[in-house]
Amino acid sequence: MQTKDFESKSSIIETPNDSMVTDKSLENSIKVSQRVDINVLKSRLREKENIILKKNILILISCLSLIIAAGIGVTYL
Repeated sequence: MQTKDFESKSSIIETPNDSMVTDKSLENSIKVSQRVDINVLKSRLREKENIILKKNILILISCLSLIIAAGIGVTYL
């Protein structure tokens, strides 16, 4: 009967050494930086804020119409 231990298995498995490839790609992406126009950022922010504002107005109108409909329903009971 043979016993298998974990030490013999762990010495067989080796991992590839790819650390040099990833370091180089990260360095290249850091070095390449472009200037950002503030007006582009402001327009993106305005678009997002407009979408949020429209959602909030829709929710407010829905809640008010539900309250009005409930009030009318209660008065006629």
